[in-house]
Amino acid sequence: MHPFHESTVTHDVLYSVGFGLPIIAMVVTEFIRWKLSMDNERELKFYGYDIPFWVQNLYKYFGIFLFGAACSQLTTDIGKYSIGRLRPHFISVCQPIMPDGTNCSNPINFHRYIEVFTCGNEESSKRRLKEMRLSFPSGHSSFSMYTMVFAALYLHCRMNWKGSKLLKHFLQFSFIMMAWYTALSRISDYK
Repeated sequence: MHPFHESTVTHDVLYSVGFGLPIIAMVVTEFIRWKLSMDNERELKFYGYDIPFWVQNLYKYFGIFLFGAACSQLTTDIGKYSIGRLRPHFISVCQPIMPDGTNCSNPINFHRYIEVFTCGNEESSKRRLKEMRLSFPSGHSSFSMYTMVFAALYLHCRMNWKGSKLLKHFLQFSFIMMAWYTALSRISDYK
C-alpha cells in the first residue's frame, strides 16, 4: 500500500515556473535581439504610438505559447477524465469498504477485482477523493514538459547571436531537466 504524499512540485511552483521561465526567456531574448539590431523590421503604429518590433515579436510568441499550453491542458484533461486510472495511493486515501462490510485487508477480497465499494476514510476531502481517480496522464508532467520544451525550442530558434554557445545549451538542458524532475516527482509521490 502506497501512502498519500503531498506533491513535491506544488501547483503554485508548477505554474509560476512553467509560465514564468519561458516568458522571461522570451522577453530577454527578444530585447537582446532588438539591442543587437538582429530584427530590423518597421515599427507598428497603434493609436498613435510606435510599437517596437521586439514587442510585436513578444506578442506573437506569447500567443503561440499560451495557445499551446491551453491545448496541452485540454488534451491532458480529456485523457484524465476518459481514462481516469487510480493513483497508487488510492487504498490509503479511500480505504474502500465493500457492500458486505469487508475491506481490502480481509482475505476474502485478496485477488478479487472489486468495482463496487464506498470510501471509508472520513478524513479525505472531496477534492482528494476526486483526484485519486485522475492518475493518467499526469497534468504536472504534461504541463511542465510542454512549457520547458517550448522554452528550449524557442531558445534554439531565437537565441542565435554571437557569444557564448554554451549558455544557450545550458539553459535548454536546465529547462528539460526541470520538466524531467517534475515527471519523476509524480512517480515518487505516488501520483
